[in-house]
Amino acid sequence: MKKISRRKFVRNSGTALAASVSLASAGVLKSQEPDDRINVGVIGTGSQGCHLIRRMKEIPGIVITDVCDIYPPHLKQGLENAGGTARTHAEHRSLLDQKDIDVVFVVTPLVYHVPQCLDALDAGKHIFSEKSMGYSVPECDRLVEATEKSGLVVQIGYSPHGARQQKIRELIKTGSIGRITQLFSHYHRNSTWEREVDDPEWWRPLNWRLYWEYCGGVLTELVSHQLTAINWLLEAHPFSAVGQGGVDIFTQHDRETWDHVNVVYEYPGGARLNATSILSNARYGYAMTIMGTHGTIVMDRRGARIYWEKETRHLASVGVKAAHHKVKLGQSLEDDEIPSQSKGKKIEVEEQDRRTGMLEGFFNCVRHGGTPAIDVHEGRTSSITALMGNRAIREGRKVTWEDMVNY
Repeated sequence: MKKISRRKFVRNSGTALAASVSLASAGVLKSQEPDDRINVGVIGTGSQGCHLIRRMKEIPGIVITDVCDIYPPHLKQGLENAGGTARTHAEHRSLLDQKDIDVVFVVTPLVYHVPQCLDALDAGKHIFSEKSMGYSVPECDRLVEATEKSGLVVQIGYSPHGARQQKIRELIKTGSIGRITQLFSHYHRNSTWEREVDDPEWWRPLNWRLYWEYCGGVLTELVSHQLTAINWLLEAHPFSAVGQGGVDIFTQHDRETWDHVNVVYEYPGGARLNATSILSNARYGYAMTIMGTHGTIVMDRRGARIYWEKETRHLASVGVKAAHHKVKLGQSLEDDEIPSQSKGKKIEVEEQDRRTGMLEGFFNCVRHGGTPAIDVHEGRTSSITALMGNRAIREGRKVTWEDMVNY
């Protein structure tokens, strides 16, 4: 692949010996221009790393040349998913030493994200890093600075803001549901988050989500998806957080990260987000609700719907108005989520598979330049938001954005 010209990101927010292999069959590459080929190394080949490998193999011109994992069964799994001919590594620096690799995927526990990304930038590699971006705020700042100096593409692995979110942001921005007052997000599962591990030596490394030394628990691993979306939809970040959490159900194995959290974030204009995540009940699953003075938008796995408030004339007396006439929506729904018995309307958009689109968009940036869907600036904001919630719970007080960034 030709090396793209260096560029600056625009600031927009407050390891096993190598196997000898043939890197790709002629059949894979014959339909591609030589300069379109991108060689990829994947660091971390657990379930998510292998999922991404399978996705990448569907994209023309992408060749998985190297896989890396410290856990031998995962390394074997990664090799198999990559087609059986990739070079294997038990240490990430060995992978980064391969001069023909263009792009590195970092799919490891959170505590390793920034250190491995910094090593990859030093090696001149473009990066796709799984979320959340950083284990701490200083780490996030170091990665932003290093990315800007490198001119390389670094994308954080949240799904991009697709057509549905773009439409919802338009509705909010045009005042269609009035003034935003409350938001609710829930990311609920019924799962211990534990893996069965035969060898005690591997218990903690393979059950890393249970321990603070590896990650930030449900806020960084689950809720951060929603925090990223809400920050983008509101075009703001919260300026304070209070919260509670604990380990009340899954108390075995000296678990450290909380099995439930409830954090209230305060945004500019008085809007408040109540973000919850629990691991003991999956009834409400994954959803986000945005409530305005004139309507409510609900987003979940089925799509998105809007519900109008029946009586809003009194709001005009305090200067709160909405622009209903700007809204173009689908047909009425008979739905069980009916605020005050009001029928909802679909927010209808045509949207591609966001995970595939995310990868294709990233590789387009590598080939041609441009800003990735979720860059390091947005990744930093999302990480700080999640880490602020954790700190508020841990310290039992209101924590502000300034507390987080003025370290």
